[in-house]
Amino acid sequence: MAKTLYKNYHLSLYETERGFIFAQRRNINSTAALLYKKEKNDYKFLLRYQPLPELKINNKRSGWNQLFPCCVTGSLEPKETPTINCIKEVLEETGYKISKKDIKASCVAVASTQSNECVYNFIVDITKTKKTNKGNGDGSIFEEVSRNIWVSHKELKNILKTKLYLSSLASAYLLFVDKILTK
Repeated sequence: MAKTLYKNYHLSLYETERGFIFAQRRNINSTAALLYKKEKNDYKFLLRYQPLPELKINNKRSGWNQLFPCCVTGSLEPKETPTINCIKEVLEETGYKISKKDIKASCVAVASTQSNECVYNFIVDITKTKKTNKGNGDGSIFEEVSRNIWVSHKELKNILKTKLYLSSLASAYLLFVDKILTK
């Protein structure tokens, strides 16, 4: 049984009997949605560029001005299904109002061996979906500085080869390749 070291509304810090210290978010599991649209004979992807302010690169913190590519993400609320969370987060962060029929594939991944978080990855086709609002986010500083940027399929593959990105982006892209490209 782990001993609680610190706890607030969003985060708890624990220490195991063997001295391992770990953090757990209030809402452990999350969703990651990779939005795409078909244009002519190619695909475009909507990436969410977000800060990782505590990340150290070459011994320097990345800060709030350096943004990293990822999917649209969100933490599951108690009793909320991953699909409902995906639909809610896509609207909140992008302004696209999607439905279950727009979700073309999903899978679940474990965030890391050092965590009990499951990430529910979704592939969402918004080719025929109209934007309903600006998608201003939830009011947090993270979402205030985040940006949505459309990238080509080639650009996304280059991002996955050369840049720092969140692992959910790679997982969701592999799902896209498996379920959409190899049809």
